[in-house]
Amino acid sequence: NNNNNNNKNNNNNNNNNDDDSKDKNKNKNINIGVEDNNYITSDNNIDTNNDWSEGGKCDAPPVFLIDGESFLHIKRSGLIFAASTSSNVSPSLYLELLHRTARTFKDYCGTLSEEAIRKNFVLLYELLDEMLDYGYPQVGGTEDLKVFVYNEPIPTAPAAPAAKSSASKSGKTASAASVQKPVAAGGGRDASGKNEIFVDILERLNVLFSANGYVLNSSIDGCIQMKSYLSHNPHLRLALNEDLVVSSSPEGRGSVTLDDLNFHDCADLSEFDASRTLTFHPPTGEFVLLNYRISSPFRPPLKLSPSFSPDPADPRKFTFTVTVRNDVPAENYAANVSVTVPMPRGTLAVVGEAGVGGGPEQ
Repeated sequence: NNNNNNNKNNNNNNNNNDDDSKDKNKNKNINIGVEDNNYITSDNNIDTNNDWSEGGKCDAPPVFLIDGESFLHIKRSGLIFAASTSSNVSPSLYLELLHRTARTFKDYCGTLSEEAIRKNFVLLYELLDEMLDYGYPQVGGTEDLKVFVYNEPIPTAPAAPAAKSSASKSGKTASAASVQKPVAAGGGRDASGKNEIFVDILERLNVLFSANGYVLNSSIDGCIQMKSYLSHNPHLRLALNEDLVVSSSPEGRGSVTLDDLNFHDCADLSEFDASRTLTFHPPTGEFVLLNYRISSPFRPPLKLSPSFSPDPADPRKFTFTVTVRNDVPAENYAANVSVTVPMPRGTLAVVGEAGVGGGPEQ
């Protein structure tokens, strides 16, 4: 019995030693983690300008978490549309809700600006009250909200118009300020009583140039955007280029080849394959009827030629030059062109030169 008791005591001592060693290792791991975290923090503090949470120059991500509270936001026309929640929600759902909120505000105010929101605060508060119920999305479309909203929008002064082209002078193309009119709350027509619809083709060009100025990669992301002031949502038809070919289709390649397409819910595609015609009932307000993407080679309207040369007198100094060449056809024009070149902190001077007299290089 004494031997058994001794064996039990020895086993208990061994177990206690094991527990103590585990606690020591556990404490040791915690200490290492703290040291590692401090080390990482000290490294991150070397450049605080890139830390958005410390007041740096970088923008905050669309979704982030602070103290158990989730924050989601988007930027539209210099304004921030944000939402916060302490629940576990789908980020895609509430980002889409913010997108629809911004689009609905733009439809009812005519334009998104600080002045428009300040003047139409009562109207926007009424819209939010109908779109959300205790934080849950209810109604998100301009068309669906017409029957619930009774406040009339207060128009604001539109932004300064851009330079006019020859097309706008001929009357074939309306100015950009034409779509900056609010949609009347009681019906489809705008505040001026006109029964009209505007069609815009918007394209985003992504081009990668080599050091010699040659195109390495290029793509186009475009859409057909409309803003409807029509009453009673009439039946419309939109005819596209008959040589339009989708790369996934077995028809081969045509004069206009698109990689992929997606359509608005209101589009009827029964005639699209045969005659490239879309039939639809346009909803009130702004909407995108068609999105497309093109990756086939094309001629960029602007050509960039960078050059990088060291200073022979001082190896620590370099000269970086960017030349922009205008290849836009003569019958068209390029307005509001801006070039952004990120520069390091050690930049001594920046000099910009523009061609005079309509030269190709500007």
